[in-house]
Amino acid sequence: MEIRPVGVEDLPWVRRVLSETFASPRIVSRGVLHVATDLPGFLAEEGGTPIGLLLYHMGARECEVVVLLSLQERTGVATQLLARAEQAARGAGCYRLWLVTTNDNQSAIAFYQARGWRQVAVRRGAVAEARRLKPEIPERGTSGLAKEDEIEFEFTLGDPPPNHGMQPTAYGRG
Repeated sequence: MEIRPVGVEDLPWVRRVLSETFASPRIVSRGVLHVATDLPGFLAEEGGTPIGLLLYHMGARECEVVVLLSLQERTGVATQLLARAEQAARGAGCYRLWLVTTNDNQSAIAFYQARGWRQVAVRRGAVAEARRLKPEIPERGTSGLAKEDEIEFEFTLGDPPPNHGMQPTAYGRG
């Protein structure tokens, strides 16, 4: 398997596979609408055939994994794509990788937990808000569960910047 950056020549495939998987190449996370074809990312290929995709958004010392898609589940494609995203994030000085999935995506939740990602937030009802930006989000996932909540996971790469959302606790901080 080869993992390489997504190129301009890959965009028709990216658009098609995301439309087939997510109803369009538009992705919503934490109230932000991403146009997937505008994002950098990595493509996994086997014999010149795309088998996986990771798209990301680099922020202030954080890297959001906006899309992670494997067309060959349980073969290490998604794990290797995440490893490449971790390399890119570390190279950019990020202290964490993070992503959002939905409550109906039980296999993804188990996948992230098995790889050491921590669940850090549940936004109840957030999918209803996301549908305002992307009405094509289905009411139910492929498992038949109602798609209602966003679940945020993170993988820490280092110490966060000072005062990055940290509140002093009764235990003190130092």
